[in-house]
Amino acid sequence: MSPTEPSSPPAPASPAADAPKLSWYRRLYLRVEAASSTPHALATMMAVSVVDGSVFPIPPFAVLVPMVLAQPKKWVRYCLLGTLASLVGGLIGYALGAGVGEGITQLLHIDLDVRVDRFGVSGTVGELLGRNFWVLALLCSILPTPFKIVAIGSGLVSVPLERFLLASVIGRSVRFFLVGSVVRFFGPTARKWLRV
Repeated sequence: MSPTEPSSPPAPASPAADAPKLSWYRRLYLRVEAASSTPHALATMMAVSVVDGSVFPIPPFAVLVPMVLAQPKKWVRYCLLGTLASLVGGLIGYALGAGVGEGITQLLHIDLDVRVDRFGVSGTVGELLGRNFWVLALLCSILPTPFKIVAIGSGLVSVPLERFLLASVIGRSVRFFLVGSVVRFFGPTARKWLRV
């Protein structure tokens, strides 16, 4: 090439080289969110709700929000079905926690009937954990925490099943219907507030 010829511009960088590498969780989240625009969106949301309540924290709201945005008149139906699926997942998580709890207490020789009488606290370890865990179960069912932690933890410390179910029904209903109604009535702007 002679000195008078203009040099050719550098080749543009490939988009893959410029794009930041997404974490496996973010990729999974985006894949779940993309399912909201398929004919299987409702089934996907329900499956994700079951998995979220039992073994793995994939937020069902990644599917619920786009579904409500696409069909706002169906928001109550979506929220109701999501809540029911989440409760099924919660029962699976509870059963896992109860099973793991039995195994751990036997393996490590942990006695939940050991009495604690210190610092103004009185009761057995199992009673103290169970008594306070119900309130935590209710709060964590509403707050943006992985529901599986509540479900497995409730089974692990032997929270009575009816108390766990009551906390879950209240908490999950509030969470699903709160998210659904905000999206229904505020539209795409709600995504900024919900960070979904």
